[in-house]
Amino acid sequence: MTQHATEAGGRQIYVVTVIGVALGMAFGFAAIFISTNGVFIPAVVRDFHWGRAQAAESYAASMLGLAIVSPLVGTLMDRFGVRRVVLASAFVFALALACMGLQDGHPVWWIVLSLVIGMSGAATSVLGYLAILPQWFDRRLGLAIGLAMVGLGIGTIVMPALSQFLITGIGWRGAYQVLAGMSLMGALMAFALTKEKKGGSTTSREHARDMNVDDASPHAGTKLLRIAVIFLSAFLASTAVLSLGPHLPALLIDRGISAHDAARSASLVGFGILVGRLVSGILVDRVHAPIVACLFFAAGATGFVLLKQFDSYPSALCASVLVGLAVGAEGDLLSYMVRSYIGLKRFGLFYGIAFSGYAFGAVFGPIAVGRYFDLRHNYGLPLQVAPFLLLASGVLLLSLGSYVKPGTRVGGALKHAVAD
Repeated sequence: MTQHATEAGGRQIYVVTVIGVALGMAFGFAAIFISTNGVFIPAVVRDFHWGRAQAAESYAASMLGLAIVSPLVGTLMDRFGVRRVVLASAFVFALALACMGLQDGHPVWWIVLSLVIGMSGAATSVLGYLAILPQWFDRRLGLAIGLAMVGLGIGTIVMPALSQFLITGIGWRGAYQVLAGMSLMGALMAFALTKEKKGGSTTSREHARDMNVDDASPHAGTKLLRIAVIFLSAFLASTAVLSLGPHLPALLIDRGISAHDAARSASLVGFGILVGRLVSGILVDRVHAPIVACLFFAAGATGFVLLKQFDSYPSALCASVLVGLAVGAEGDLLSYMVRSYIGLKRFGLFYGIAFSGYAFGAVFGPIAVGRYFDLRHNYGLPLQVAPFLLLASGVLLLSLGSYVKPGTRVGGALKHAVAD
């Protein structure tokens, strides 16, 4: 009886940990700030008399902050533990987000505060929360990541519509402050639910030995080449799929769709992210990860083609879901790619570098699209270029070839796996 109770308690830790990670991401940087940014732009443009590119600089500045600190955040989590770094970041992130409602239209302060939001929110994104799961899961890591990503998907579905409701009811300033309070509450609940293994960072030598994956291979030069390829692939893909993030509601409104329906379409990007992350997480335990990435990038390319020529609201909704699939798969696969092609030693640092490529793409893409719109008053060329960027990203990932240390993995899963 005692043995059964112990086993049940052990299983409960895994379940509760996944729920805590999912909850944290549902109220973290990506769901609370990034997915809602486009909903705030029309109101901000109206109040401050800005162009769309200027308003979208908050999105780009936050992603720049995320890109800058990602390697540092990964290193800090390896040294001090994930939960403490995430909780400290959550307090600063909530405070900075609340201050967005105090802006007076000065462009410099708008950008500086957005930069702080990105830097403080980095640990509350997938970069932070997904670093907990490898401590508990190995053989079913892809499934655990996919299930946890459901939380982020739900957050990106709910938050844009909720933000539009709040903006209509209490204005965009009050909406930012309500979202800040929700973010902090979510982080506190996630902190209470998640646990870390004693002594255990994901890059410990003991953990690496247990999983029979060390860094004797590849050589240093090969590791640098592989992380450069992963970085560039992440940059190209995020430039494509995240470039329209803050512009999608405005693009749809320009085509005659109401603000309410445009916000709903942005929410369906979140639905695509949810499905993309859940399905890709399941698939990478069975199918070579670059092939999985190419499948979802193809879906995203199809979504951009539909966005360029859609003639009905249902077509716009379908396109939003397809783009969301590519966003979801890319964010889900980065940590898996790093572990598979680089190894576990200094995982936090290398994951942070790869994630910074993703973030730099999110800086460049929205600004470039906003500048193009201000000059041409349409989104035609960006919608044409995005599918080719996704194609190039997929080719780069395929060029990586086999995983590190062939023979230790079968179908993307570790052969010598701990029981989880």
